[in-house]
Amino acid sequence: MDFDRLPPGLVPSSSSLIFTANTIPDAIQREHTLAAGHWGVLHVFEGSIRFVDLEAADEHVISAPDLITIHPQVPHRVAVEGSLRCRIDFFREPEADSSMRTPGAFADEAVRLSFERCEANGNFAETFYNTFLGSSPEISPYFAATDFERQRKVLRDSVYVMVTKDVADPEMRRMLDRLGKAHSRDKRNVLPKLYELWLNSICDTAAVLDPDWNDDLERKWRVRLRAGMQIIMAAY
Repeated sequence: MDFDRLPPGLVPSSSSLIFTANTIPDAIQREHTLAAGHWGVLHVFEGSIRFVDLEAADEHVISAPDLITIHPQVPHRVAVEGSLRCRIDFFREPEADSSMRTPGAFADEAVRLSFERCEANGNFAETFYNTFLGSSPEISPYFAATDFERQRKVLRDSVYVMVTKDVADPEMRRMLDRLGKAHSRDKRNVLPKLYELWLNSICDTAAVLDPDWNDDLERKWRVRLRAGMQIIMAAY
């Protein structure tokens, strides 16, 4: 179900935890709005949720793997329909002040140095795919006809850009927009829930290859890469 897309040029601002039917906050189930200039994308990974647009007096049941775009200043609420795993990714309009940093910018140097240590200690892309392909039986069908020599280079180059450039950087944004389009429902149909497995496998790979790996560094890797994931997932 495709309810409209985010306007072009928005940048990630934050994301929620993954909610279940038992953990989704009461505040989200009551009437609320997003501030001016701020947008949301509600991803349903499992089950379904009812989205109520109170301004239009309209309701939609969003079932996995669908998503819905939440507009600024539109009063809305959600209602749990049953079993559920979902997350809300938040975006904002770019600030005129170019010093406004995006999520993960604080971690750029630490993650870049960690990636360099990983590359010095082994083949990052090969280690990643050994981990990722074993993370779920849903993964391997996507790679049935893959040229892995080429794919490993694509993965390495993509991760390098994601750890060295901010999501607001034009080169980075062009790459993320291309990846979002290539992995969308109309192309490769990569289910949004699988990106968490991708991020877990990236961190598991870095944990193996970086001798300085620790919990703080893992947090920085996750924050640094999640902003890019938000852009790719929003294109689904």
